[in-house]
Amino acid sequence: MNYKKYNMALFLIVLSMATIKPCYAIEPLSYKDDISPSLKVTLGAYLKDQLKTDISLYTFAPTDLNSDGQDEYILKSKQCTEIENICKYLIFAEKKENILLLLQNDVKDIMLAGTSSHGVKDILVFQNEKNDFNFDIYMWSPREKKYILSKE
Repeated sequence: MNYKKYNMALFLIVLSMATIKPCYAIEPLSYKDDISPSLKVTLGAYLKDQLKTDISLYTFAPTDLNSDGQDEYILKSKQCTEIENICKYLIFAEKKENILLLLQNDVKDIMLAGTSSHGVKDILVFQNEKNDFNFDIYMWSPREKKYILSKE
């Protein structure tokens, strides 16, 4: 009788392991200090003219947000405030040598979501220093041609 219980327990364990789906952690973006010289000139001019800031104040995380084979660029300020742990983040796309600002935010951190809206990856925006499960989702708006705060 104990042999039947053991086999049944073993069967249930194996069955439950076969149906478990893996969990995927959100990985932080990988920032680097340099980008291509031509993009550096174009983006540097945009930052200076439009946002009154200097490109040397940012690090860059190239990432393809819409799976078109072209990287968009997430910029993170090198001068984050240590007291509040807040950084300026900018997301740009380059289109025919023009720069498009897709998102600008001063927050704790941003990461790519595992979801997409209209074929463009959603952005997770973290503002709560004590709770990493408290975040806003920014989704792509084709009408506005930029990221907007999700209404969910």
